[in-house]
Amino acid sequence: MRVLLILVVAVAHAIAQSPVVQLTNATRPARNDFQIGDRYEIVITAAAGQPVSIRTTMKGRTNWGPVIGWTDLGGRWSATGQFEKGDFGDWSQVWTVGGKLAKPAIQFYVGAPCLQGGQSFALVSGPNTVLTCETAEGRQTFATPFDTDPFRTPDGRVVPGRMQPNMTPEQYHAEILQDLITSRGKEMGAVHISLQSSRGGLGDEAGDLIMNLVGVNALNEDETRNVLSIMRAVFEKPESIPQAAKDPSRTLRLLRNLADSTDQQSLKQQIAETMAYVQAHP
Repeated sequence: MRVLLILVVAVAHAIAQSPVVQLTNATRPARNDFQIGDRYEIVITAAAGQPVSIRTTMKGRTNWGPVIGWTDLGGRWSATGQFEKGDFGDWSQVWTVGGKLAKPAIQFYVGAPCLQGGQSFALVSGPNTVLTCETAEGRQTFATPFDTDPFRTPDGRVVPGRMQPNMTPEQYHAEILQDLITSRGKEMGAVHISLQSSRGGLGDEAGDLIMNLVGVNALNEDETRNVLSIMRAVFEKPESIPQAAKDPSRTLRLLRNLADSTDQQSLKQQIAETMAYVQAHP
């Protein structure tokens, strides 16, 4: 009986330490949607003293944020803010706490504060929307940002727009890698075409680019498997890789980080097999 009790307590403790995130509407607590002008609260519960970071996606643009805080002695971290006019549109938040993904991944839409029954006109062009409607402050126009527009993350940082002029080769490859990592059903054969530099194949440079891109943020299972496919692809033809990029030390560090961030044994095994593969191909 005592052994059973210890087991139950241990399992309960492990569950309690799994990071959980909750986003609530502080202005309209009974609602689970958001409008411009609403205040919000983010609350994370996890183990004590753990670093907190966030990956923010808006209109297809992703910012892999740094550590923005730490859970307190009670295992709690929270932040508040208010949605502004520039926040109009679709959002996605993936939180990482202590190297582990917090659940759930959050997706939401920040709508315009249009008066019910008032006139409204919407223009949709591809992924962008322009909405004009009657509000309590008169007629206003709301527009989702373009790729080249900056956006503000929940922790207050301003992220520049995508595809800025004079991109470096490293920035260009980071854009490609981000798309390959986060896209579902992406054909990994594209890696053979896209991840080439003037010096040849990227090899270990790809692992370094991914670590710099992702930073302290964890990946989900599908994203991790995409990274493994990328690593196999960039080391597949060692004869095309420059000598300086053949040593897989940075790639192995990336793969060890991925192994530490997952509790799924089958995924750990696949990571171990990928580590053996890149070590055998320099």
